[in-house]
Amino acid sequence: MTDFRSTTAVSQPDLRSTSADVALQSTPVGTGFKSSIPRERRFNVADLFKFSRGRGDLLFSALFLAAALFVALSFFGESGWADRDLPQRRLGKMLKQPWVGPVIAVMILLPAALGNFALSLRRARLDRRKHRPNKTRYEVVQWLRAVEFVAYFIVYTRSIELIGYLFATIIFAVLMVFRLGYRSWRWLGITIAVSFVSVLFFRTMLQIKTPVNIWLYNQLPDGLERFMKVYF
Repeated sequence: MTDFRSTTAVSQPDLRSTSADVALQSTPVGTGFKSSIPRERRFNVADLFKFSRGRGDLLFSALFLAAALFVALSFFGESGWADRDLPQRRLGKMLKQPWVGPVIAVMILLPAALGNFALSLRRARLDRRKHRPNKTRYEVVQWLRAVEFVAYFIVYTRSIELIGYLFATIIFAVLMVFRLGYRSWRWLGITIAVSFVSVLFFRTMLQIKTPVNIWLYNQLPDGLERFMKVYF
């Protein structure tokens, strides 16, 4: 029988590196990130579920208690309690009566408001005993500052009847940007562009309802007046 196996050994190249080879090793360079925010002011996920009584807590607890008492006192006249039908044989029919939802809400809201006010009052007395600073006035002022922007929005909605949705939106946006401190020409251009695109999207494309009798548009020629009222 003929042997077809090769009699010569094929030499395989040695792929192992020798000591003469130069080892390529990378040395990582440590570039640590250092935040400029103090540790006590950094965001922590656990803070989302942390409850603490801050400044102005007693005042707002009293306001919430007053609101809960107002709801409780208005229950008998506003919830349909006078037309109640208690002798029902089926619980389902009884639960469908209009007074059931309000009575459940009052049973939860009023005790919660009373308990919160009691705890807040105890905390206020403890702070006074330890001579801690009272920052209720500061907190109230911060809440009242939001009234300024509410007034701006009311003026904006009323001005639509005078100068139209397009001009009212652009002027209002520019004033808000200036009020927030962005007063460069770059931000002015961005504000006007974004306002115009918003008007095109909401009024021209989606055709949201706006006042029909607009004083400024009424001063325009007939064709331009109809065009502005339909699209802007």
